[in-house]
Amino acid sequence: MVQWGINQGNCIPISCIINIYEEGDCIPPHIDHHDFVRLFCTVSFISESSMLFSTDIEIIGPGEFQGPVEISLPRGSVMILKGNGADIAKHCIPGVRHCRVSITFRRMSDDKTPYGIQPDLELEKLQPYEL
Repeated sequence: MVQWGINQGNCIPISCIINIYEEGDCIPPHIDHHDFVRLFCTVSFISESSMLFSTDIEIIGPGEFQGPVEISLPRGSVMILKGNGADIAKHCIPGVRHCRVSITFRRMSDDKTPYGIQPDLELEKLQPYEL
């Protein structure tokens, strides 16, 4: 991701979250904790969904949200969150219509990393995949 210019060298992700959605699953409006360094990115797999952004997202019902900004996340897309989009605006994933998987890559601030956490030496040896 650094080689492709998605992440800067000082923000190389060291963790990921894998979200597996079944039909109707959602993620409610939230702002990711500020212990995580901005920027972070989410890669979408299997099916398209949308993400809503706003400082005030209205909850209509289970998995139903309303906000002024809706961005489509097609299969294979990469969503970069940084700046006001990560720090001020809430974001959410409304109930999905089809099975979906997303992987969010991020890095915890060095001064917030839990005491005693050691990097996985095998992962440290990984090299970029050549396209």
